[in-house]
Amino acid sequence: MLVTLAGPAPSAAGPYREYEIQFGGEASPLGKSPSDADLINTVAWMMSNKLDLPFPVGAKAYIYVNQATFVDGLIQIAGETREDAWDKGRFAGGVATRVGLFLRGDRLARMHLLERTGLFAHELTHVSQRKLAEGGRGGAAMWILEGHADWVKFQVLELLGFRPYRQSRDEVVRSIITSKMPVKFFPDLQVLATSAGWVGSMNQLGAPATYGQAFLAVDWLIERFGSAKLIEFLGRFALQAEPREHWRTVFQISYRQFVDEFRARLEGLR
Repeated sequence: MLVTLAGPAPSAAGPYREYEIQFGGEASPLGKSPSDADLINTVAWMMSNKLDLPFPVGAKAYIYVNQATFVDGLIQIAGETREDAWDKGRFAGGVATRVGLFLRGDRLARMHLLERTGLFAHELTHVSQRKLAEGGRGGAAMWILEGHADWVKFQVLELLGFRPYRQSRDEVVRSIITSKMPVKFFPDLQVLATSAGWVGSMNQLGAPATYGQAFLAVDWLIERFGSAKLIEFLGRFALQAEPREHWRTVFQISYRQFVDEFRARLEGLR
C-alpha cells in the first residue's frame, strides 16, 4: 500500500507520527511484520474497496508516544474537552474523531498483529460512520454503531486471511454463553441505544453484555437485510429529517419487533 508519512511532528500536542490514510491505489501483500502505516492503509483499502464504506478526504492517523501526549493531541488537535480526553486516554488504545484516527503508540507496540488490525478496523469504521452521518441531525443508536464496528473488524480479519468470520462470531457467542453475568440480566438493546446507557452498562456488566450483544444484533440485522441496507440506514442520518423515521424507511420490520425478536434469539443461545 502507498504510505504518506509526515512524522515525527513537533507541536504543542507532543511528539507524534502523522499519516495521511490512503484508500485508493493498488492492494499489495502485507508482510509478516507490517508497520502501523502499512497496516492502517491496508485495512482502510479493504474497508473502502471491499466493504464499500465511505471516508472523508484527507483522513489522517495520529500515533502518540504515550498517554499524556495522546491526551494532549485529543485536546489540541481533535478539540476534545480535557475531561473527555483524559477519560479516553485512560482506557482507549485508539479513538475516532472528526479530524481522524488517534492512537497510542505505546499500546500498539504491545499488541500482536491480529489485535492491531482489529483496533484499526474498528476505529476506522467509526470514522466512516461519521462521514455517513455528516451534517445531519443526531446519529444511530450506540449498539448499532459499536456492533457495526465489530462486524467490519471481523470482516477485515477474514479478508486479510487472519481469521475466518465464523470463528470470530463463534468466539463472541462463547463469551456470552460463558459470561459471569447471565444473559437474562443483559440490558435491552434500547438501553444500549444512548451513550450514557452504553457506558453505564459496559462499566457494570462488561463486554459480552455490550459489545458482544451489539455485534450479534448487527450480524443478524445484516443477515436479514444485507450490509448495503445498513449503510443506507446510517447514511440517512445526514438528512435533515426526523431520526426516528430512518429505521422504518429502510427496514421491513419495526424497531421494537426487531429488538424483541433478537432478545429471544439471545436468550436462546446454547
